[in-house]
Amino acid sequence: MNRMSAAGLMLALAVAAMIVGCGASRETYNATITYVLEPTKELPEGLTTVAILDAGVKVDGSEDDDRAKKWAKISADLMESMIKDAAERHGGRLTVAKRRDTQKVLAEQDMKMSGMVAGGAAAQAAKLLDVQALITSDLNIRVEVKKSTKTTFDLTHIAAAAGHGWGAGSAGIGAREADAISRNMTLQCKYSMLDAGSGEAIFEYAPRPFRKMDSKKPSPIFGRSAGEADLDPVDEYIGNLVEQGTREFVSMFVPCEVTYAYELQSSSDENSAKGIAAMRADDLEAAMQFFKAAVAKDAEDHKSVFAMGVCSELMKDWSGALKYYQQAAGMRGVDEDDMGKYLAAKNRVKDHMDRIRKADKK
Repeated sequence: MNRMSAAGLMLALAVAAMIVGCGASRETYNATITYVLEPTKELPEGLTTVAILDAGVKVDGSEDDDRAKKWAKISADLMESMIKDAAERHGGRLTVAKRRDTQKVLAEQDMKMSGMVAGGAAAQAAKLLDVQALITSDLNIRVEVKKSTKTTFDLTHIAAAAGHGWGAGSAGIGAREADAISRNMTLQCKYSMLDAGSGEAIFEYAPRPFRKMDSKKPSPIFGRSAGEADLDPVDEYIGNLVEQGTREFVSMFVPCEVTYAYELQSSSDENSAKGIAAMRADDLEAAMQFFKAAVAKDAEDHKSVFAMGVCSELMKDWSGALKYYQQAAGMRGVDEDDMGKYLAAKNRVKDHMDRIRKADKK
């Protein structure tokens, strides 16, 4: 084997080892945070019955009519189910007119009402339905897909060189481009509970937009191109966002259980990996110590800091969670996907802290 061939092979092997190291899997954990939100204020005295109209839904500038029609009904059905469930679990006097009856009465009067309704139209509909309040909503759903390319390495050059003997020319690593894809889904929602007599709002809710990212990229070695078929179904993501917004609105007037899920990934630090493993074993105290050790070595280890925020929530320490979420969102080197997750967690805890049921706190 000549010196050039040997040097080429050694270089190729070194680069291959580096690529494999970069692509090594890290520890992951799917965490679920659940708590009950108390209402922001009491229902007006005497208010016991409500009717729910189909939501007004706009998807990508009304380009997807079928999806809009489907979610107009699904979101209203979700709200009915949530109000009934909250009454059964946590008590309360509020009842909901059956959705089938609501749709039938409005159809008989040729009142095709959906979306945000106010004033006389709302009062007229409530009177027809024989309820004391009307719930209306608007959902604006936007789906943005972005495509890009990533470099992936083909190691067959090394195998070919070895297969033809040590004198088979220089070994190397072939680089090629493969497609990556990401999808950003945004839900902007607005809800109102309207008084049947005046048509004026009793409760209104227009939270910050809910966002969810999904992305697939080729492996750094032998990676294949990714397309939309590799992403999770759009309706599954829309469903999660609509349920989240609807549940938070319902929590304004009846106690309501809310749930948030996070997929955690360790950083490259071994203590961070041990912390994730400890979380899987439900040893949250040990996990916090491992994450703190990781951050002590790298002050910009945002993955470990965010995991500390999730740990804090699981231990019912929401002040600590807010501190860590704020810290993670302010760190350098955070990509767009992670930053969206960190900011959403920070804003959620900040908005909910004072309303979390005391039994769910330390």
